[in-house]
Amino acid sequence: MILDATSAKATVILADVKVNPDDTKAPGINALKDLVNGLAAYAVIAAVAAVLLGGIAWALGERMGLERASTVGKSGVIAGFGLAFLVGAAAAFINFFLATGATATAPAPNPGGQRPPAVELTVAVDPGVVHDPSSTLF
Repeated sequence: MILDATSAKATVILADVKVNPDDTKAPGINALKDLVNGLAAYAVIAAVAAVLLGGIAWALGERMGLERASTVGKSGVIAGFGLAFLVGAAAAFINFFLATGATATAPAPNPGGQRPPAVELTVAVDPGVVHDPSSTLF
């Protein structure tokens, strides 16, 4: 007996799944918030250190004619500013995408399982036009 895998259909019925973040329902949420805030504080201190050390390397590299030190110093300053920006904007980015995702809706059910046509062709029929009969040679 041979089964055609493409003809087999499985129907899965799921209830509507909804996700509503509620921090009152999560045990230990205050400790996790404290941990994240502590990591953000470390990241801000690291960003300040990167800007300071990068600035020193940049200044000394320029002053002493060390092109490599100057380039690394510039990269350090840019990385420090980038890290500070990400730490400051992380919550805003997450809240934006959470709100955007909350407005997303599921597509309408498709019981036939077929995709709609990409292009629908509408042909206007003019009764005054006579066409040749179809050829059966091909």
